[in-house]
Amino acid sequence: MGTLRRRGSLDATLSSRLARTVETTDVWARNALRLGAYQLLYTRIPGRAAVFETVKAVKTVRGEKIAGLVNAVLRDVSRAGKPPAVPAAEEADRVAVTLSAPVALVSALTRSLGESEAAAFLADALEKPPFVVRANPFRVTRDDLLDRLKRAGMSPSPCRYAPDGIVLSEPAGVHADPGFRKGEYLVMDEGAQLIAPLLAPDTGEKLLDACAAPGGKTTHLAALAGGKAQVVATDVSEGRLRLLRETVSRTGAAGVATRRHDFLAGPLPKAAGRFDKVLVDAPCTGMGVIRRNPDAKWRFRPEGAAEMARLQGAILDSAWASLRPGGILVYCTCTPLREENEGVVESFLARHGDGKAHREGARGWPGPGDAWTPEGFLRLLPHRHGTDAFFAALVRKSG
Repeated sequence: MGTLRRRGSLDATLSSRLARTVETTDVWARNALRLGAYQLLYTRIPGRAAVFETVKAVKTVRGEKIAGLVNAVLRDVSRAGKPPAVPAAEEADRVAVTLSAPVALVSALTRSLGESEAAAFLADALEKPPFVVRANPFRVTRDDLLDRLKRAGMSPSPCRYAPDGIVLSEPAGVHADPGFRKGEYLVMDEGAQLIAPLLAPDTGEKLLDACAAPGGKTTHLAALAGGKAQVVATDVSEGRLRLLRETVSRTGAAGVATRRHDFLAGPLPKAAGRFDKVLVDAPCTGMGVIRRNPDAKWRFRPEGAAEMARLQGAILDSAWASLRPGGILVYCTCTPLREENEGVVESFLARHGDGKAHREGARGWPGPGDAWTPEGFLRLLPHRHGTDAFFAALVRKSG
């Protein structure tokens, strides 16, 4: 994980010691060099051990010649003791090296957040994120769960904002924990735990979760309504529905029904105007969770956000048909890119004269007040709020 987070800096360090860039080097040598350099530059592993073990591994799979190259380069890195200074260049290039991100992603983030915010976001993405769980009130109270996790040696503490959230400083035993298997809690970032409360689910309401798997927000909606709302959770494939149903079953979430449906294909059949509230947790580029999934930033494509925005807009159009007049829709993503967020919502509102963005969810919402933008959108950021990056917009249907 550390190697993936720091790949940009590592590649700059290694390329300066190779006849050609590290990207064009033999694939086994390339990744061995990255792993070895990461150990040398960013861990307390003794240098000789890091070099020896890396070279031994390469020799096993690629032979003496490639192992010799790896040995020579890593010894040079070890002698230098730190990454090379970044030469003066375009700002995006400098940030790409120092903060380990592709230039295309640096540029996209800078357009969306501004230069300083983009740099702060990428700097935070280099750090290990907190391990957060959500206590499931269908099974246990947060206070009781805190006590039990403390006895289990997981060093729990309450989240700053999410009422059911718990941060685990020692989470190694989570997936073997009987309480986890019984559905007492779900692994769920604090930012993700602040989305369902925007809809304020209530007794007797009919709710639609349009992109529901694996079920964290679905079961949260059910819990917030005390199991007394009707939640219809949909997703596009049987495989994703299986994940969703497993989560619903494990947590004992009451009032949840599942259906297979692809909103890219059109509105949910026989559901026009049926739902009081709709959640569209849209598929996105996922750039808001790169501190947890650092490999995603190296797959970023400049055209990816625009492609996603077209899909997101189509899903929104179809889901909107299921909302009753006067009802509320929440659109959310786990990306900070404006093309997938404000751009999608503004385009949607231009197409639908019966929709109006508003901030009703801010009243009684447990999250940070400074997360609301002047336009009335929600933007959570890791370097500001300690959460993954989430965007949300509330839209009310007139009538």
